[in-house]
Amino acid sequence: MSVKFLSCNGIGLSPLDILASFFQSSPQLPDGYGFTDRQAIFTYQGRYAVHFICRLLNIGPGAEVLAPAYNCGAEIDPFVWAGAKVVFYRVDERGAIDTQDIIRRVTASTKLVYVSHFFGWPQDIEALSRWCRGNKLFLLEDCALCLFSEGPQKTIGRIGDAAIYSFVKSLPVPDGGALVLKNKDAWKGKTPFRPPPFRNILLNSLPLLKKWFMNANPLWQKYDLTRQLLNKSWLKKPMNQDQEIEREMPQSNYFDPQKIEWSISRLSKRILSKTSPQEIIEARRRNYQYLHDALRNVPSIRLLFDALPDGVCPLSFPIYVNDRNCWAQALENHGILVGGWPSYHRGFSWKDFPEARHLKNDLLTLPLHQGLALHQMAYIAECVQSIAKDHGHHYSR
Repeated sequence: MSVKFLSCNGIGLSPLDILASFFQSSPQLPDGYGFTDRQAIFTYQGRYAVHFICRLLNIGPGAEVLAPAYNCGAEIDPFVWAGAKVVFYRVDERGAIDTQDIIRRVTASTKLVYVSHFFGWPQDIEALSRWCRGNKLFLLEDCALCLFSEGPQKTIGRIGDAAIYSFVKSLPVPDGGALVLKNKDAWKGKTPFRPPPFRNILLNSLPLLKKWFMNANPLWQKYDLTRQLLNKSWLKKPMNQDQEIEREMPQSNYFDPQKIEWSISRLSKRILSKTSPQEIIEARRRNYQYLHDALRNVPSIRLLFDALPDGVCPLSFPIYVNDRNCWAQALENHGILVGGWPSYHRGFSWKDFPEARHLKNDLLTLPLHQGLALHQMAYIAECVQSIAKDHGHHYSR
Protein backbone atom coordinates (compact mmCIF):
# COMPACT_ATOMS: atom_id res chain seq x y z
CA MET A 1 0.00 0.00 0.00
CA SER A 2 1.38 3.37 -0.99
CA VAL A 3 1.07 6.23 1.47
CA LYS A 4 1.59 9.45 -0.47
CA PHE A 5 -1.45 11.12 1.17
CA LEU A 6 -1.92 13.82 -1.48
CA SER A 7 -4.98 16.05 -1.19
CA CYS A 8 -6.58 18.76 -3.29
CA ASN A 9 -6.42 21.66 -0.88
CA GLY A 10 -2.88 22.33 0.20
CA ILE A 11 0.24 21.23 2.04
CA GLY A 12 -0.69 22.09 5.61
CA LEU A 13 0.18 24.66 8.21
CA SER A 14 3.34 24.63 10.31
CA PRO A 15 3.40 25.28 14.09
CA LEU A 16 5.71 28.23 13.39
CA ASP A 17 3.02 29.97 11.33
CA ILE A 18 0.54 29.60 14.16
CA LEU A 19 2.90 30.96 16.79
CA ALA A 20 4.06 33.85 14.61
CA SER A 21 0.47 34.98 13.99
CA PHE A 22 0.18 36.06 17.62
CA PHE A 23 3.05 38.54 17.23
CA GLN A 24 2.24 40.10 13.85
CA SER A 25 -0.23 42.95 13.85
CA SER A 26 -2.36 43.97 10.87
CA PRO A 27 -0.63 41.92 8.14
CA GLN A 28 -1.02 43.43 4.68
CA LEU A 29 -1.85 41.48 1.53
CA PRO A 30 0.59 41.68 -1.40
CA ASP A 31 -0.56 43.30 -4.63
CA GLY A 32 -0.94 39.90 -6.31
CA TYR A 33 -4.43 39.50 -4.85
CA GLY A 34 -5.68 42.46 -6.87
CA PHE A 35 -7.71 44.00 -4.05
CA THR A 36 -5.78 47.25 -3.59
CA ASP A 37 -7.90 49.38 -5.95
CA ARG A 38 -11.21 47.99 -4.68
CA GLN A 39 -13.02 47.70 -1.36
CA ALA A 40 -12.36 44.35 0.32
CA ILE A 41 -14.47 43.24 3.28
CA PHE A 42 -12.95 40.18 4.95
CA THR A 43 -15.24 37.54 6.41
CA TYR A 44 -14.91 34.23 8.23
CA GLN A 45 -15.80 32.21 5.10
CA GLY A 46 -16.97 32.96 1.59
CA ARG A 47 -20.59 32.17 2.42
CA TYR A 48 -20.65 35.01 4.98
CA ALA A 49 -19.44 37.38 2.29
CA VAL A 50 -22.51 36.28 0.32
CA HIS A 51 -24.62 37.08 3.37
CA PHE A 52 -23.10 40.56 3.49
CA ILE A 53 -24.25 41.13 -0.10
CA CYS A 54 -27.77 40.20 0.98
CA ARG A 55 -27.57 42.90 3.64
CA LEU A 56 -26.04 45.42 1.26
CA LEU A 57 -28.73 44.92 -1.40
CA ASN A 58 -31.61 44.19 0.99
CA ILE A 59 -32.12 40.74 -0.52
CA GLY A 60 -34.74 38.84 1.44
CA PRO A 61 -38.30 37.49 1.17
CA GLY A 62 -39.83 38.28 -2.21
CA ALA A 63 -36.46 38.61 -3.98
CA GLU A 64 -35.14 36.13 -6.52
CA VAL A 65 -31.51 35.21 -7.15
CA LEU A 66 -30.29 33.32 -10.22
CA ALA A 67 -27.51 30.80 -9.51
CA PRO A 68 -25.81 28.02 -11.50
CA ALA A 69 -27.32 24.55 -11.13
CA TYR A 70 -23.80 23.20 -10.63
CA ASN A 71 -22.89 24.41 -7.17
CA CYS A 72 -21.37 23.33 -3.88
CA GLY A 73 -24.48 24.31 -1.93
CA ALA A 74 -22.66 26.41 0.66
CA GLU A 75 -22.68 29.44 -1.64
CA ILE A 76 -26.45 29.41 -2.20
CA ASP A 77 -27.54 28.67 1.37
CA PRO A 78 -27.00 32.29 2.56
CA PHE A 79 -29.66 33.39 0.07
CA VAL A 80 -32.00 30.68 1.39
CA TRP A 81 -31.32 31.76 4.97
CA ALA A 82 -32.09 35.38 4.02
CA GLY A 83 -35.48 34.29 2.70
CA ALA A 84 -34.80 34.83 -1.01
CA LYS A 85 -35.88 32.41 -3.73
CA VAL A 86 -32.91 30.82 -5.52
CA VAL A 87 -33.61 29.93 -9.16
CA PHE A 88 -31.14 27.67 -10.92
CA TYR A 89 -29.95 28.24 -14.48
CA ARG A 90 -28.24 25.84 -16.86
CA VAL A 91 -24.52 25.20 -17.23
CA ASP A 92 -23.11 22.86 -19.85
CA GLU A 93 -21.01 19.74 -19.22
CA ARG A 94 -17.86 21.86 -18.87
CA GLY A 95 -19.49 24.19 -16.35
CA ALA A 96 -19.90 27.07 -18.82
CA ILE A 97 -22.92 29.27 -18.14
CA ASP A 98 -25.85 29.46 -20.56
CA THR A 99 -26.39 33.22 -20.88
CA GLN A 100 -29.64 32.86 -22.81
CA ASP A 101 -31.06 30.56 -20.14
CA ILE A 102 -30.16 33.15 -17.50
CA ILE A 103 -31.99 35.88 -19.40
CA ARG A 104 -35.04 33.64 -19.90
CA ARG A 105 -35.31 33.03 -16.15
CA VAL A 106 -35.21 36.69 -15.08
CA THR A 107 -38.47 38.00 -13.61
CA ALA A 108 -39.60 41.26 -12.05
CA SER A 109 -38.47 39.83 -8.69
CA THR A 110 -34.91 39.05 -9.78
CA LYS A 111 -32.34 41.19 -7.96
CA LEU A 112 -29.04 39.39 -8.44
CA VAL A 113 -27.30 37.08 -10.91
CA TYR A 114 -24.67 34.80 -9.37
CA VAL A 115 -21.89 33.48 -11.63
CA SER A 116 -19.19 31.02 -10.53
CA HIS A 117 -15.80 30.65 -12.21
CA PHE A 118 -15.18 26.91 -11.86
CA PHE A 119 -11.80 25.16 -11.45
CA GLY A 120 -9.86 28.39 -12.14
CA TRP A 121 -11.33 28.90 -15.64
CA PRO A 122 -13.02 32.23 -16.44
CA GLN A 123 -16.64 32.35 -17.50
CA ASP A 124 -17.50 34.47 -20.53
CA ILE A 125 -19.66 37.14 -18.88
CA GLU A 126 -18.94 40.33 -20.83
CA ALA A 127 -22.29 40.21 -22.66
CA LEU A 128 -24.13 39.15 -19.50
CA SER A 129 -22.59 42.06 -17.59
CA ARG A 130 -23.83 44.56 -20.17
CA TRP A 131 -27.29 42.99 -20.09
CA CYS A 132 -27.40 43.11 -16.28
CA ARG A 133 -26.38 46.78 -16.25
CA GLY A 134 -29.06 47.58 -18.79
CA ASN A 135 -31.67 45.81 -16.68
CA LYS A 136 -30.48 47.10 -13.29
CA LEU A 137 -29.47 43.66 -11.99
CA PHE A 138 -26.54 43.12 -9.64
CA LEU A 139 -23.92 40.73 -11.07
CA LEU A 140 -21.94 38.84 -8.43
CA GLU A 141 -18.86 36.81 -9.41
CA ASP A 142 -17.90 33.81 -7.30
CA CYS A 143 -14.09 33.64 -7.48
CA ALA A 144 -13.65 31.08 -4.70
CA LEU A 145 -12.18 28.56 -7.16
CA CYS A 146 -10.10 30.96 -9.23
CA LEU A 147 -7.86 32.88 -6.82
CA PHE A 148 -4.93 34.29 -8.87
CA SER A 149 -6.58 33.46 -12.22
CA GLU A 150 -6.99 36.13 -14.86
CA GLY A 151 -9.32 36.35 -17.83
CA PRO A 152 -8.24 37.37 -21.33
CA GLN A 153 -8.15 41.02 -20.22
CA LYS A 154 -7.22 40.31 -16.56
CA THR A 155 -10.86 40.69 -15.67
CA ILE A 156 -11.89 37.78 -13.40
CA GLY A 157 -13.68 39.34 -10.44
CA ARG A 158 -13.78 42.76 -12.09
CA ILE A 159 -16.56 42.50 -14.66
CA GLY A 160 -19.39 42.12 -12.17
CA ASP A 161 -20.42 44.56 -9.48
CA ALA A 162 -18.67 42.53 -6.78
CA ALA A 163 -16.74 39.31 -6.26
CA ILE A 164 -16.68 36.62 -3.57
CA TYR A 165 -13.47 34.85 -2.50
CA SER A 166 -12.86 31.86 -0.24
CA PHE A 167 -9.19 31.49 0.65
CA VAL A 168 -9.50 28.04 2.23
CA LYS A 169 -10.07 26.60 -1.26
CA SER A 170 -6.59 27.59 -2.43
CA LEU A 171 -4.34 28.18 0.56
CA PRO A 172 -3.48 26.40 3.84
CA VAL A 173 -5.54 28.70 6.05
CA PRO A 174 -8.05 27.79 8.78
CA ASP A 175 -10.62 30.34 7.63
CA GLY A 176 -11.10 33.39 5.46
CA GLY A 177 -13.34 34.82 2.79
CA ALA A 178 -13.81 38.22 1.21
CA LEU A 179 -16.40 40.36 -0.50
CA VAL A 180 -14.59 42.63 -2.95
CA LEU A 181 -16.68 45.54 -4.19
CA LYS A 182 -15.93 47.15 -7.54
CA ASN A 183 -16.83 50.57 -6.18
CA LYS A 184 -14.54 51.57 -3.29
CA ASP A 185 -17.34 53.71 -1.87
CA ALA A 186 -20.06 51.05 -2.16
CA TRP A 187 -20.03 50.41 1.59
CA LYS A 188 -19.38 53.37 3.87
CA GLY A 189 -20.66 51.85 7.08
CA LYS A 190 -18.65 50.08 9.73
CA THR A 191 -18.14 46.36 9.16
CA PRO A 192 -19.50 44.53 12.20
CA PHE A 193 -16.94 41.74 12.05
CA ARG A 194 -14.86 40.53 14.99
CA PRO A 195 -12.13 37.85 15.12
CA PRO A 196 -13.41 34.28 15.39
CA PRO A 197 -13.12 32.56 18.78
CA PHE A 198 -9.74 31.01 19.46
CA ARG A 199 -11.38 27.59 19.82
CA ASN A 200 -12.62 27.71 16.22
CA ILE A 201 -9.26 28.86 14.90
CA LEU A 202 -7.61 25.97 16.72
CA LEU A 203 -10.13 23.37 15.53
CA ASN A 204 -9.82 24.55 11.93
CA SER A 205 -6.03 24.55 12.19
CA LEU A 206 -5.75 20.96 13.42
CA PRO A 207 -6.35 19.33 9.99
CA LEU A 208 -3.79 21.71 8.47
CA LEU A 209 -1.27 20.89 11.19
CA LYS A 210 -1.94 17.23 10.54
CA LYS A 211 -1.17 17.67 6.84
CA TRP A 212 2.06 19.43 7.71
CA PHE A 213 3.13 16.58 10.01
CA MET A 214 2.08 14.00 7.42
CA ASN A 215 4.28 15.57 4.77
CA ALA A 216 7.15 15.86 7.24
CA ASN A 217 7.01 12.30 8.57
CA PRO A 218 6.25 9.23 6.40
CA LEU A 219 5.49 7.14 9.51
CA TRP A 220 2.58 9.45 10.31
CA GLN A 221 1.36 9.02 6.72
CA LYS A 222 1.35 5.24 7.00
CA TYR A 223 -0.41 5.20 10.37
CA ASP A 224 -3.12 7.69 9.42
CA LEU A 225 -3.89 6.31 5.98
CA THR A 226 -4.16 2.75 7.33
CA ARG A 227 -6.51 3.97 10.08
CA GLN A 228 -8.67 5.83 7.56
CA LEU A 229 -8.94 2.84 5.25
CA LEU A 230 -9.95 0.52 8.10
CA ASN A 231 -12.72 2.94 9.07
CA LYS A 232 -14.17 3.44 5.58
CA SER A 233 -17.57 1.76 5.46
CA TRP A 234 -17.72 2.11 1.68
CA LEU A 235 -14.79 -0.31 1.38
CA LYS A 236 -17.19 -3.03 2.57
CA LYS A 237 -20.08 -1.80 0.41
CA PRO A 238 -18.95 -1.27 -3.20
CA MET A 239 -21.09 1.18 -5.14
CA ASN A 240 -23.09 0.01 -8.14
CA GLN A 241 -21.90 1.86 -11.24
CA ASP A 242 -25.47 2.31 -12.50
CA GLN A 243 -26.77 3.59 -9.17
CA GLU A 244 -27.24 7.36 -9.01
CA ILE A 245 -27.63 8.61 -5.46
CA GLU A 246 -28.20 12.25 -4.55
CA ARG A 247 -26.28 12.51 -1.30
CA GLU A 248 -27.13 15.47 0.90
CA MET A 249 -24.28 17.89 1.42
CA PRO A 250 -22.59 17.86 4.86
CA GLN A 251 -24.25 19.84 7.62
CA SER A 252 -21.09 21.95 7.89
CA ASN A 253 -21.84 23.37 4.42
CA TYR A 254 -25.09 24.95 5.57
CA PHE A 255 -25.27 28.53 6.76
CA ASP A 256 -24.57 29.12 10.46
CA PRO A 257 -25.97 32.48 11.64
CA GLN A 258 -23.72 32.38 14.72
CA LYS A 259 -20.74 33.09 12.45
CA ILE A 260 -22.20 36.06 10.59
CA GLU A 261 -20.13 38.63 12.45
CA TRP A 262 -16.87 36.68 12.51
CA SER A 263 -13.97 38.05 10.49
CA ILE A 264 -10.96 36.36 8.98
CA SER A 265 -8.50 35.32 11.70
CA ARG A 266 -5.13 36.99 12.15
CA LEU A 267 -3.50 33.63 11.45
CA SER A 268 -5.15 33.37 8.03
CA LYS A 269 -4.31 36.95 7.17
CA ARG A 270 -0.68 36.34 8.11
CA ILE A 271 -0.51 33.36 5.76
CA LEU A 272 -2.13 35.39 2.99
CA SER A 273 0.42 38.16 3.52
CA LYS A 274 3.30 35.68 3.23
CA THR A 275 1.98 34.04 0.07
CA SER A 276 3.68 34.58 -3.28
CA PRO A 277 0.90 34.57 -5.91
CA GLN A 278 3.35 34.28 -8.80
CA GLU A 279 5.03 31.19 -7.34
CA ILE A 280 1.63 29.56 -6.81
CA ILE A 281 0.54 30.33 -10.37
CA GLU A 282 3.74 28.88 -11.84
CA ALA A 283 3.59 25.73 -9.71
CA ARG A 284 -0.06 24.99 -10.45
CA ARG A 285 0.28 25.58 -14.17
CA ARG A 286 3.35 23.32 -14.26
CA ASN A 287 1.52 20.57 -12.38
CA TYR A 288 -1.61 20.90 -14.50
CA GLN A 289 0.37 20.67 -17.72
CA TYR A 290 2.15 17.55 -16.46
CA LEU A 291 -1.13 15.77 -15.72
CA HIS A 292 -2.64 16.95 -18.99
CA ASP A 293 0.23 15.54 -21.03
CA ALA A 294 0.28 12.29 -19.05
CA LEU A 295 -3.47 11.60 -19.03
CA ARG A 296 -4.94 13.10 -22.20
CA ASN A 297 -4.93 9.76 -24.06
CA VAL A 298 -6.14 7.53 -21.21
CA PRO A 299 -9.34 5.94 -22.59
CA SER A 300 -11.15 5.32 -19.28
CA ILE A 301 -11.35 9.03 -18.40
CA ARG A 302 -12.27 12.27 -20.13
CA LEU A 303 -10.46 15.52 -19.38
CA LEU A 304 -12.82 18.40 -18.74
CA PHE A 305 -10.56 20.87 -20.57
CA ASP A 306 -8.50 20.36 -23.72
CA ALA A 307 -5.85 22.98 -22.95
CA LEU A 308 -4.58 25.40 -20.31
CA PRO A 309 -5.24 28.98 -21.48
CA ASP A 310 -2.94 31.87 -20.64
CA GLY A 311 -3.81 33.53 -17.35
CA VAL A 312 -5.56 30.53 -15.78
CA CYS A 313 -4.35 29.41 -12.35
CA PRO A 314 -5.96 25.96 -12.12
CA LEU A 315 -7.33 24.92 -8.76
CA SER A 316 -7.33 21.20 -9.56
CA PHE A 317 -7.38 18.74 -12.46
CA PRO A 318 -11.00 17.80 -13.29
CA ILE A 319 -11.76 14.52 -15.08
CA TYR A 320 -14.92 12.60 -15.93
CA VAL A 321 -14.98 8.92 -14.96
CA ASN A 322 -17.56 6.15 -15.32
CA ASP A 323 -17.90 5.33 -11.63
CA ARG A 324 -16.87 8.23 -9.42
CA ASN A 325 -17.26 6.38 -6.14
CA CYS A 326 -15.14 3.47 -7.33
CA TRP A 327 -12.45 5.83 -8.64
CA ALA A 328 -12.40 7.91 -5.46
CA GLN A 329 -12.02 4.73 -3.42
CA ALA A 330 -9.23 3.38 -5.63
CA LEU A 331 -7.30 6.65 -5.57
CA GLU A 332 -7.63 6.95 -1.80
CA ASN A 333 -6.24 3.44 -1.52
CA HIS A 334 -3.13 4.95 -3.12
CA GLY A 335 -3.14 7.90 -0.72
CA ILE A 336 -4.66 10.39 -3.19
CA LEU A 337 -7.70 12.34 -1.98
CA VAL A 338 -9.92 13.70 -4.74
CA GLY A 339 -12.25 16.68 -4.79
CA GLY A 340 -15.57 17.51 -6.39
CA TRP A 341 -19.15 18.30 -5.44
CA PRO A 342 -20.97 14.95 -5.35
CA SER A 343 -23.50 16.05 -2.71
CA TYR A 344 -26.69 18.11 -2.96
CA HIS A 345 -28.42 20.89 -1.01
CA ARG A 346 -31.58 19.38 0.49
CA GLY A 347 -33.76 22.31 -0.53
CA PHE A 348 -33.50 21.94 -4.31
CA SER A 349 -34.25 19.60 -7.20
CA TRP A 350 -31.84 18.95 -10.08
CA LYS A 351 -34.22 16.94 -12.26
CA ASP A 352 -34.27 19.65 -14.94
CA PHE A 353 -30.49 20.06 -15.02
CA PRO A 354 -28.86 16.89 -16.40
CA GLU A 355 -25.53 18.60 -17.11
CA ALA A 356 -25.20 19.75 -13.51
CA ARG A 357 -26.05 16.25 -12.25
CA HIS A 358 -23.43 14.85 -14.61
CA LEU A 359 -20.82 17.22 -13.19
CA LYS A 360 -21.76 16.30 -9.64
CA ASN A 361 -22.06 12.54 -10.10
CA ASP A 362 -19.28 11.78 -12.59
CA LEU A 363 -16.59 14.45 -12.17
CA LEU A 364 -13.70 14.26 -9.74
CA THR A 365 -10.72 16.55 -9.33
CA LEU A 366 -7.11 15.49 -8.86
CA PRO A 367 -4.72 17.50 -6.66
CA LEU A 368 -2.14 19.76 -8.29
CA HIS A 369 -1.61 22.44 -5.66
CA GLN A 370 1.57 24.42 -5.17
CA GLY A 371 2.93 22.06 -2.52
CA LEU A 372 3.27 19.17 -4.96
CA ALA A 373 6.49 18.51 -6.88
CA LEU A 374 6.75 16.90 -10.31
CA HIS A 375 7.65 13.49 -8.89
CA GLN A 376 4.38 13.58 -6.95
CA MET A 377 2.48 14.53 -10.09
CA ALA A 378 4.14 11.56 -11.79
CA TYR A 379 2.88 9.33 -8.98
CA ILE A 380 -0.69 10.66 -9.38
CA ALA A 381 -0.53 10.07 -13.15
CA GLU A 382 0.79 6.53 -12.68
CA CYS A 383 -2.02 5.72 -10.25
CA VAL A 384 -4.69 7.05 -12.62
CA GLN A 385 -3.21 5.08 -15.52
CA SER A 386 -3.13 1.92 -13.42
CA ILE A 387 -6.73 2.29 -12.23
CA ALA A 388 -7.86 3.05 -15.79
CA LYS A 389 -6.14 -0.12 -16.99
CA ASP A 390 -7.92 -2.15 -14.31
CA HIS A 391 -11.28 -0.74 -15.42
CA GLY A 392 -10.58 -2.04 -18.89
CA HIS A 393 -13.15 0.01 -20.83
CA HIS A 394 -13.50 3.43 -22.42
CA TYR A 395 -15.17 6.35 -20.73
CA SER A 396 -18.80 6.54 -21.87
CA ARG A 397 -21.53 9.06 -21.30
